[in-house]
Amino acid sequence: MSAPALPRDLATLLPDLRSRDGLGPAEGPRVVLVVDGMTGSGKSTLAASLTTELARRGWRTGVLAVEDLVPGWDGLAQGVDLAAQALRELAASGRARARSWDWEAMAPGPVREVVLPAASALVLEGCGALAAAAQDLPGLTVIRVLLQAPAHLRHARVAARDPYSWDVAAWEAQERQVARVWQADRLRWGPAVVLTGPTGSAARRE
Repeated sequence: MSAPALPRDLATLLPDLRSRDGLGPAEGPRVVLVVDGMTGSGKSTLAASLTTELARRGWRTGVLAVEDLVPGWDGLAQGVDLAAQALRELAASGRARARSWDWEAMAPGPVREVVLPAASALVLEGCGALAAAAQDLPGLTVIRVLLQAPAHLRHARVAARDPYSWDVAAWEAQERQVARVWQADRLRWGPAVVLTGPTGSAARRE
């Protein structure tokens, strides 16, 4: 199944990210697209659409999911901290290492290595991604996106997605807590595009 088409207000941002005519691969920008939203809002689906479109436009792309770094059900803040550190390392050197979490074993997993050379893009997606990116990242072009959806729709998606039960309310409390990091300075760290509702309508911050 192909990834859904991107909303127009988000798709129009992407041409600005490509290298200008005449620039070689080693001279293009290093881009991080940050995709955040509460559980069940559609972050992974949007990340797939972004990587598909970026690849079509000639970008080298990768994805880093915040939840792959979260050490268990009560560890969202720690996972966000690890993602934030990875972004700092990428900004400094184009390479980052972060310890992953094995959700099946409920134990630390292997070290995840991420490379972000020139003329490439990384999609950082997951709950708390905006908080992880709420910092100065010199050398990176950062595009921030927030997905919003009604709670009843998100919860229905979670129920259909996950073949196990878990404490959604407790997780959402952590989501709201880490969101305060970027909400404290929306002008600097808030999303450039907000996608709302089941149809994915968009509002772009000018």
